[in-house]
Amino acid sequence: MKLPRQGKDYTGIVYDNSLRNQVVDYLKPSRCYTNVLSEKHITDLVNFMFRKTESWRTSPTGNLFFAGNFISLVEDYVYPMLKDVIDQEDIDWNIVDNVGGNFFHTPHQYGIHTDMPEIENSYSKHVVPYRSILIPLYVLAPVDHVSHMIYYKQRVVDSGCTLDHGPHTSTTHYRSFKDYSNIENVYTLDGPTTINMEEKMSIEEFTKSGLDKAPSPIERYNGLSVENSFEWRPGDIHTFDTCQVHSSTKGIPKFKTKAGLRIMLLTNRNTK
Repeated sequence: MKLPRQGKDYTGIVYDNSLRNQVVDYLKPSRCYTNVLSEKHITDLVNFMFRKTESWRTSPTGNLFFAGNFISLVEDYVYPMLKDVIDQEDIDWNIVDNVGGNFFHTPHQYGIHTDMPEIENSYSKHVVPYRSILIPLYVLAPVDHVSHMIYYKQRVVDSGCTLDHGPHTSTTHYRSFKDYSNIENVYTLDGPTTINMEEKMSIEEFTKSGLDKAPSPIERYNGLSVENSFEWRPGDIHTFDTCQVHSSTKGIPKFKTKAGLRIMLLTNRNTK
């Protein structure tokens, strides 16, 4: 796999119906591949995070993000490691045209959000967000700690957003929604839909998925349905639609900090 070293036209992804239709054509379930990475793989990626990325920044809540050198990272290390592990029906590496993403080191769980690029983004207008890969790297927590990544059935085929019903709002520059019924361009694998906040998540679903260990009140998840709940385990690989709504939990006992690698795969825009 060879990725372009320079973009074609960085005027920003255009969120129109042709892009949305192409994204919808690629939608598929989230997946978890277990025990993929060895200790050496994880060590190599952690060393890359701290020593070979080109930039870093912090957030007001204490997140630490590392970015840069992602083309060499994916081409030289991630792709050779995963090309025979991830099913062709899950990720078609032949259509991957570019990549983005970041490493993250965080002291808390992530709220409900999508990973789609922002409205004012630095990605070429000639590419379309495709699938994403999440690689848990480590977690500093008691040995009996269990936390989860939650992937919901809902996808927002639009610019990135956070879902912040309740008293707390995410500290982000993404679009923030308190009323999820105002979110447009929502899809599930069955087609277009809306988020009806009158539909309450059941206690059974809330507990079974680990969301009761988030910790966030159940009302925050009104209108959402869980597709998959995967444990945060270094060595595993998660794949999901970049437009898919997801969140994480701190678990009990709570972790002190954890780190991971998020890779967004992009494909060529169909201009036919």
